Amino acid sequence: MTRTPTPSTGHRARPGSRREDIAAAAIELFLERGVAATRVDDILAAAGGVSVGSFYHHFRDKLSLAATVYLEHLQRFQRDLLVELDRHARTEDAVRGVVVAYLRWAGADPRAMGYLHQCREPNVVEISEGEEARLKQGFYDRLAGWLGERAATGELRALPHEHSLALWLGPAEQLVRAAIEPSGHSTELEPDALAAHLAHAERVLADAAWEALRRPAPGDSADQAR
Repeated sequence: MTRTPTPSTGHRARPGSRREDIAAAAIELFLERGVAATRVDDILAAAGGVSVGSFYHHFRDKLSLAATVYLEHLQRFQRDLLVELDRHARTEDAVRGVVVAYLRWAGADPRAMGYLHQCREPNVVEISEGEEARLKQGFYDRLAGWLGERAATGELRALPHEHSLALWLGPAEQLVRAAIEPSGHSTELEPDALAAHLAHAERVLADAAWEALRRPAPGDSADQAR
């Protein structure tokens, strides 16, 4: 049985550390070539000549590296969005803030976000899917619980949680995916241009999320439309 790697809770390697160098180099190569076509020697060279011993000190093998880095970025992304959610007392501020946090996270670290979207090779999925499912379920439960509480107070519409989550984060997810995975009719944006592109959408997507989720006052135009 393949052992599922567990992300190091609350831990991020310090910038410039060997572990961080290996992880950053690996993500670049995995996105460019795929995990299967990337060799450990390629990662070591791209990481600035990191030794084989240093690699195996931090990671069991290439697949463990691919899965561990994926899970750590997923955990960090989820944690950052939940921190944003929890820091707002007002429901409207929280709804808007989480949308903005999503876009800014992707703009600040597009390679990490790209890896979260593209790390789907079967061998990597096989060893990460158990922990991935646990993390995603915990994240979903936190958001669903919050939505349920705010619907119970009458601040948000009482919708199935999956509908509310799609209205809340779906547009941001689609915009980010389109920006970091350009199709045949678009070109990949440089990091600064990508961040600016996503920042330009913050207000409109935050507004749209709030309008979609808020419970309208009786008699207002939004209530009549629904």
